[in-house]
Amino acid sequence: MTRRGKLKRGDTVAALLLLAPALLVFGALIVYPLVNTLRLSFFDYGLTSRVREFIGLGNYLELFRDRIFWLALQNNLIILIGSVLFQVGGGLVLAAVLNRGVTRGSTLFRTIIFAPMVMSVIAVGLLWQLIYNPSIGILSRALQAVGLPTPTQGWLGDPDIVIYAVLAVACWQYTGFMMVLLLAGMQAVPEALYDAAHIDGANEAQSFWHITVPGIRNVLIVAALITMIGAFKAFDVVYILTLGGPADASQVLGLYLYENAFTLNRAGYANAVAVVLLALTLLLGLLQLRYSRRAA
Repeated sequence: MTRRGKLKRGDTVAALLLLAPALLVFGALIVYPLVNTLRLSFFDYGLTSRVREFIGLGNYLELFRDRIFWLALQNNLIILIGSVLFQVGGGLVLAAVLNRGVTRGSTLFRTIIFAPMVMSVIAVGLLWQLIYNPSIGILSRALQAVGLPTPTQGWLGDPDIVIYAVLAVACWQYTGFMMVLLLAGMQAVPEALYDAAHIDGANEAQSFWHITVPGIRNVLIVAALITMIGAFKAFDVVYILTLGGPADASQVLGLYLYENAFTLNRAGYANAVAVVLLALTLLLGLLQLRYSRRAA
């Protein structure tokens, strides 16, 4: 072996030694739980069971015949679409206004809009339970004051609107984060491009669509994918506000997984739900990589 070959081999060994601690942690905390979850999804057992019965694809076959699973998936998709439209769309509008429309007090407005993001989910849930309260809630009082009807079963008690009430809370809390993320991208767009556009006669709306949006395309893709993955991971807001009710009308995959594992003691079935949830989030991650490369 030549001296150069020995050096390359030595560099490879040194690199592997340096990476070994990180790889061990990654394997222990990510790879092993992932593989074990996939393996256990082929068994029928509970967390307190001593015996695990191998049933092959039985959990998955039951899953795809499960009405509540499809309802939960539908609710996740509603949250996903609504979150992209209102969190990313609203954050984009707010960021554009703060970036070029507000000359004074932009830091104060940014802080106020971002403030819900730093609140604990429990505090947010309790706050919105009071807002949605059909008797003393400010939302029902405000609608009654202007002569508009309110839900007879309450905002969180009507199966037809409860998932949209939950979506509104999520959007209220996380739109500020999207605003800050997109604002950071906008501030990296060269000011000279706007000056040149104004010299050519472009107004602010034209500059926004033809300079700002293309300039932050990668940031928009990341923001949209973060929001989509977060929509599939929805759990805490639903748990605090509704526990998936009424009659599973606000059920989501994360909460359904939790209920099967810890309430119904069906850990194998819960693992199957977790695998499907993981597959959906991995698909979104692959889409992010694909479209980020196209935009580069």
